[in-house]
Amino acid sequence: MVQSPREERFWDKARETGEQEERRARLSGELLRTLRLAFQRSPAYREIFSAAGIDPGRMEGLEDLEKLPILRMADLVSRQKTAPPFGGFEVAQDPPRVRRIYINPGFIVQPGEVDGEDSSWAEALVGAGFEAGDSILNTFNYHLWPFGFIIDKAAKMIGATMIPTGPGNTLMQIKILQSLKATGYIGTPSFLMTLTQRAEAMGLDLRKDFSLKRGLVAAEMLPHSLRDNIEKKTGMRVRQAYGTVLIGCIGYECRHKTGLHVPENIIVEVVDPETGRQVSPGGTGEIVATNFSGSYPMIRMATGDLSMFSADACPCGRTGPMLRRIVGRIEQAAKVRGTFIHPWQADEVIALYPEVYKYQVVITREDHVDVMTFVVELKEETRRAEMIRARIERDIKERLTIKGVVRIVSKGTIPDQHKKIDDQRSWD
Repeated sequence: MVQSPREERFWDKARETGEQEERRARLSGELLRTLRLAFQRSPAYREIFSAAGIDPGRMEGLEDLEKLPILRMADLVSRQKTAPPFGGFEVAQDPPRVRRIYINPGFIVQPGEVDGEDSSWAEALVGAGFEAGDSILNTFNYHLWPFGFIIDKAAKMIGATMIPTGPGNTLMQIKILQSLKATGYIGTPSFLMTLTQRAEAMGLDLRKDFSLKRGLVAAEMLPHSLRDNIEKKTGMRVRQAYGTVLIGCIGYECRHKTGLHVPENIIVEVVDPETGRQVSPGGTGEIVATNFSGSYPMIRMATGDLSMFSADACPCGRTGPMLRRIVGRIEQAAKVRGTFIHPWQADEVIALYPEVYKYQVVITREDHVDVMTFVVELKEETRRAEMIRARIERDIKERLTIKGVVRIVSKGTIPDQHKKIDDQRSWD
């Protein structure tokens, strides 16, 4: 980790401030290595590439990237069902070397990293201002999902101390912040706001009673108003990162907040979602990313998120590509409290209840917290409506891993040809 005189911190300054041609040559080499490894060892990629007429041995580098098919989450889920547990995408030859197996929402299975280290989140932490010696409260979940462990490992890589608390238990977390004098926070922005509101209700002075200096938030949108509110209350610097557990970090903010810097060990494209062709500079398209995982590479994995590349240079000195911001999604999936909810996942919950005639998932936001409501019409009136409501709420929590409320409405309330997921949130 390198620190320059003007407070700019870099994980690998030579790479992050290097020449474009050097970057292209390095990424081309990593891409070719990953393609050949995937073709040799992964049944899924071998089948996908062969069907598309792709011979990795004839690929020359980044200039051939658009020839590769787009991989979508539905493809991954389908293949994992027919070829469990990993769908044939794994390339690790020695299964015992997989130290962990993660279960993501929707029962998407993911092996832990086997070969090498993913430095993308370490780069994000340093870019956001974290440094060796920081003690960081990590409120991301360590249970089932991989991200708590991934960001924990990144903190270790930069020489910071992680306090693994996970979400919830706000009173305990406030006591931890006070007693251990944590200097950093990692988690969702809404939970950080919850902690500040709880501390204020306890009569604490957020600037005097806490030692927080910096925070990195992810998994949710960060409205300007929410960031400003938190920073004014706490005096800390809050920066955001964007990524997925399957791909890794895709972008992160530095102290200048000019956009989302793309880490040095990943290829990010902005493409036309219908053709898979890269859009013209400055154009809006779907974010597609390729990582170089030694165990479970994601090659041209579509995120469903829309963005555009920035043509502006950042004062921090980083010369790599930079995304402006996330402007929406191409499908009806929505991220709620850091978790993607897809229409097919909601369908699986409602399919358990033959009493349901029609339903719609409505996403709103109250006091900077996401609220997911299943609006449900029953086929006929019944005295069991309250029991059905409670059971659906239980299954939402168990199957989607986040809390949802159910509101039973009279028949005819939900319009025909409605959106399965209606995201009514607005972001300033």
